[in-house]
Amino acid sequence: MNSHFCKVGKRRPTRRKVFSIKELEDKYTRVMEEAYNVEQTDMSLSDILLYEAQKLKQRILSLKKMEAKGLDAAF
Repeated sequence: MNSHFCKVGKRRPTRRKVFSIKELEDKYTRVMEEAYNVEQTDMSLSDILLYEAQKLKQRILSLKKMEAKGLDAAF
């Protein structure tokens, strides 16, 4: 078997990019606007965009929750 095109074991997983909450919120609003604009012409694309927006919203909420837990220190 020729392993010329085999990439098993040679590829590394991509590292998740670290975004600020503000960047994620901006991306969330852009995706929601695009989903709304495409809703009348392509419902399946709109559904995909809404799903992506939902995932972004969950990530934003989890980051805000983690941020709030880290700020509970007494001064």
